[in-house]
Amino acid sequence: MPDPGQQLRARISALQAQRRSLESKLLQPQSMLAATLVERFLKADGVARTSAAYYLSRSQQGTSKLSYVKKEDLPRVRQQCAAYRTFQQNLKRWRQLTVSLESLWKQLQQAQSP
Repeated sequence: MPDPGQQLRARISALQAQRRSLESKLLQPQSMLAATLVERFLKADGVARTSAAYYLSRSQQGTSKLSYVKKEDLPRVRQQCAAYRTFQQNLKRWRQLTVSLESLWKQLQQAQSP
């Protein structure tokens, strides 16, 4: 029968490798916008638009603020919003891994205590 401490060490090692990989991604320099890109088909002069208008939605002091995005800025803004979303997802996963690791370290301590 395998040693429970050995199994815990293997799980800890695997989670640490995942966390290091995430840390590497999180440390990559990139331009980010803490906002959501919103596509709207608003009316112009009482007539529905045929193409979308794009806005950045940001939370400021508890309220949502919309800022118009020029067509020529759209690819850059889209990339920056995606980079922010990816960063936040990776950070959330990093936090989950850290909580899991803390629990495993406690289990390992208990397994090794007489």
